[in-house]
Amino acid sequence: MLHFAQELLLLLFKEDAGDPTFVPEPALHHALAGALLMELAQQNRIDTDPNRLVVVDPSPVGDEILDAALARVAASDETRDAAHWVRELAADGDDIRAKALAGLVATGVLESDAEGALVPSPAVARARRYPAVDGSADGPEQEVRLRIMRVLFGDEIPSPWDVVIICLADACGMFERMLSKAELEQARERIDLVSRLDLIGQAVTGAVRTIAERAETPAPPPAKRIPRVKGLLRPLKGAGQDFLGLLADEHRKHGPVFELRLLHRRAIVLAGVEANRFANRQGRLYFTNAPWGGFVEGLGALRLVLNMDGHDHAAMRKAFASAFSRGRFQRSLDVADGVTRRQVAAWPRSEPLKPMLALQRIVAGQMGEILAGGAADDYVHDMAEFLNILLITRVARQLPMFLYARRYKRAWARLQTLAQATLASHEPGGPHANADDFVNDLIDLHKADPQFMPELDMRAWVLAPYLVGIETVASTCAFTLYAILKRPALAERIRAEADAFFDGPLTAPRLRELDVTHRTVLESLRVYPVAAVLFRMAANSFDFAGYHVPAGQSLYIPTALTHRLPECFPEPERFDIDRYLPERAEHRQPHAFAPFGVGTHRCLGGGFAEAQTLLTIATVMHAADLEMDPPNYELRMTNVPTPRPAKDFRFIVKGLRN
Repeated sequence: MLHFAQELLLLLFKEDAGDPTFVPEPALHHALAGALLMELAQQNRIDTDPNRLVVVDPSPVGDEILDAALARVAASDETRDAAHWVRELAADGDDIRAKALAGLVATGVLESDAEGALVPSPAVARARRYPAVDGSADGPEQEVRLRIMRVLFGDEIPSPWDVVIICLADACGMFERMLSKAELEQARERIDLVSRLDLIGQAVTGAVRTIAERAETPAPPPAKRIPRVKGLLRPLKGAGQDFLGLLADEHRKHGPVFELRLLHRRAIVLAGVEANRFANRQGRLYFTNAPWGGFVEGLGALRLVLNMDGHDHAAMRKAFASAFSRGRFQRSLDVADGVTRRQVAAWPRSEPLKPMLALQRIVAGQMGEILAGGAADDYVHDMAEFLNILLITRVARQLPMFLYARRYKRAWARLQTLAQATLASHEPGGPHANADDFVNDLIDLHKADPQFMPELDMRAWVLAPYLVGIETVASTCAFTLYAILKRPALAERIRAEADAFFDGPLTAPRLRELDVTHRTVLESLRVYPVAAVLFRMAANSFDFAGYHVPAGQSLYIPTALTHRLPECFPEPERFDIDRYLPERAEHRQPHAFAPFGVGTHRCLGGGFAEAQTLLTIATVMHAADLEMDPPNYELRMTNVPTPRPAKDFRFIVKGLRN
C-alpha cells in the first residue's frame, strides 16, 4: 500500500512523463511531514487537536519512514502541537522524499529514464493504474492524479484516503501550480467542500497551510555582495593550464558563489555540492539554456535539445532517450568492436600517433554505424573543426567568428553533404529505410509532428550522432589511455580482463564484468572530466547560499568541481580506481560525481558514452600493444574548446595482438 507521502509526490507527475509540477521545497517538505502525521493518525498511533499532538500507541507499524517519524514524536518529553511536529519532520524533508521515491521505484510505479530522471512507468502512464504490491490488490489502484481530478471535476464521493491527499495538496499550494486559473476557480468550491470532510487531520493540515504560506513569502534580497575574483581567468591560455583547478582554488577562497571575468564578459559561478544539488533540483525553474542559441543557429536549426527548455525539452529528450541509451549501445557491441578493430589495424607501426584524431575516427565510425546507418570516415576532420569553431565563437564566445569564417563555411558545406546523403539513404527504397536507428526515429517524429520536428531542424539532428561523441567520448578515451599507459601494472590488469572478455560472446552482462576497466573509466571521468562546466543564464531571479542572483545573469556551474574536493573524494589529485569498489563507492555520494552534468539538461547520452568508452578501451587494449612516446611523458591539457590532452600526447603501436 502506498503512503500518503508517496501519493502526494505522485500527484506532481504528469501522465505524459514531462517534468514534474514544481512546488517550492519548503512547502513540499512541510506537506510531506504532514502526510506522515496524517497516516500515523489513521493507523491509530497518534491523536491530535488544535493544541496538542500525542502518541496513543508507540508500537511500530512496520514501515521505515513511518516508524522513524513515530519514534521521533514518542521520544519527546514534552507534549507539542501539530505545527511543531510538522516543522520538526520537515527538516528531514529531503530524506523523506528520497525514501518515498525509492519505494515507488521498487514497486514499479516510477522508473529511471535514460538520464536518470524519475518518470511514471509505462504501465502507470498508459493504464493509469498502479501495479499490485506483493500480489495484493489492497491500497489505491487507480493512479492518484486521475482519482483526484475525478473528485474535483466530477461528482464522485472521495474516499477518506483521497480526502487527505486533497487537503495536503491544497495546504501546500499544489493545486495552484497543477491547474490553470480557470480550472482552479471551477474546482475551488469542491476543494473547500472536501477539505471540510477532514475531521481527523484539520490540525495537521492547518499547520501545513500556515507554515507553507510563511515559507513561500519572499524574503528581501540578501545584502551580501557576491565576491569578485580579481584579474582575468583565461581558459585559452594554453596547454598545461588546469581551468577546473583554477575554479576550485577560487571556490576555496570565496565559497560557493563568486563572480569572475572570462575575456570580455563576467559570469557568476555556482560551485560545490550544494550548487550541484540546486542545479539538479531547481535548475529547470531558474536556469535557461539560451547561451546555446548561437550554437544551434550555427547548425542552421531553429531548436535542438541544447537550447530547449520546459515541456518541449522534456518531450524531445523522451523522444530520443532510447536512441542514446546505454541499452542501445549494448545491443550493438559487435558493430562497435568491429569499427574499433578496423581502425586499430590501420594505425601505423613504430611511429608516433596522435590519439585524438585516431580516437575521433573510431567514435565517429561507431556512432555512424549504430545510429545513422553508416560510417563517415572522410568527414571526421570537418566535424571536429566545425564543432570547435562553434563552441569557441558561439557558446564560450572566446573569439570572434570572422577569424574562422572561411574554415567554418567549408566544414559546414561538407557536413551538409553528409546530412543530405544520410537522409537520402533512409528514404523509401534506400539501403537504410528499415533500419532500427536514430535517423529513422527522427524521420518518424517529423512525420508524426512536423511542427515539433520541422524539416529545417532535421539536417542538424542527423549530424547529432557524430557531433555528440567526437569531442567528449574521444577525449575521455584519450585520457583513459593515458592513465592506463602511465601505469604498467594497471595496463596488465586491463589487458588480461579484456582478453578474457573477448574469449566469448559480446553481451551486455559480460561487458558489465569488465570491473577494473570500468573503474578506470570512472576515475578518468572524475580526474579528467570533459563536460566540466555548464553555461547557463538566469531565467528568473533566485537566492542561493545567501546571495541574490538577478534574472539575465550569465552563469558558470562547474559541476565537476566537486571531483576536486577532498570532502567528496579523499586525496582528489590521486588516480585511484578503488574509489568505486562497493565498500567505498565514493561516486555514490549525492551530487558529488557529475561527469555528464546535472539537472534536466544532463547529457542525454551519458550511459551510451560510458559503455562506448568502456568497450573501446577494452578493444584497443586487447588488439594492440601500445607505448607512450616518450614513455615518461607527463600529461598536459588544453581547454580549446573543451578539456582534452594536449597535442604533444602521443603513443606508438608496437604491434597488433589479435
